[in-house]
Amino acid sequence: MIIRRRSRNSSAARIGSLGKPRSILVTGASGFIGRHLVRELDSRGHDVRAHSSADGDIAGCALDYEGVDHVFHLAGLSFVPDSWNRARDYYRVNLLGTINVLEFCRRSGASLTMISTYVYGQPEHLPIDEEHPVRAFNPYSHTKILAEEATRYYAQQFGIRAAIIRSFNSYGFGQSPQFLIPKLLAQALDRSRHEIIVADTRPRRDYLYISDLVEMLILSMERRASGTYNAGSGRSASIAEILSVLWSLGLEPKPLRSENKPRTEEVLDVIADIGKAKRELGWMPCVGLRDGLAAMLECMRGKS
Repeated sequence: MIIRRRSRNSSAARIGSLGKPRSILVTGASGFIGRHLVRELDSRGHDVRAHSSADGDIAGCALDYEGVDHVFHLAGLSFVPDSWNRARDYYRVNLLGTINVLEFCRRSGASLTMISTYVYGQPEHLPIDEEHPVRAFNPYSHTKILAEEATRYYAQQFGIRAAIIRSFNSYGFGQSPQFLIPKLLAQALDRSRHEIIVADTRPRRDYLYISDLVEMLILSMERRASGTYNAGSGRSASIAEILSVLWSLGLEPKPLRSENKPRTEEVLDVIADIGKAKRELGWMPCVGLRDGLAAMLECMRGKS
């Protein structure tokens, strides 16, 4: 059950309303989000140029693509724990890479959708809207705050139309096993394991299935959006709740054990306020946690 989200109108009708297919550059095209986005853009008839690390270091390579009218900037380092030990790499790739892309947009006149992350630190209130103060609570989030600031500066000074998408916790098939949900699924499917082990059982997160995130990204282009938008489901789930869903899908239940290794400055609960995306983009998440996990489970079983 691979979930391919579609909006109410056909893809042909949507492209027709824009006059012609778009010429689009996707950076980070070989990453988790990038692969899903490129596949969907291709299916809708757009002319997609895919840039990955094999095509050059995004922090300094020449982006010499011609005729591009929109850029999805996804390239970057994203695994939070690594950012503590590789801070310099994260600043170089995530900040200088964004500036390199902004310079390309400035030269070419292309509009931009930039993928950001959860940048709010310890929340003052739930749900969290886009006006909530931003606070860096790890090097990765700080690099994204700086990249956002650079994007807003270029928009103000050079007239680049730019949308910033703050993705809380996306998940889906093909995500790195370093991330929580793939790690839980791998342990749940491993018959040699008799328990599920995680570093910390306390945090709750707002999980958004990949097809819903891809749809939001595409809508930011189609609606010629500018500004900042939260991308989440509007609810949070604990690790225990995720496992409960997996057991309800037919996997053999296993006990959950914590290693009691909390992350530095761990945030215990996040819920995205997604009202702005609903109002301005006409976007709504449509894949619930159970359906998203079922789709991942089916894909993982099919691959094994």
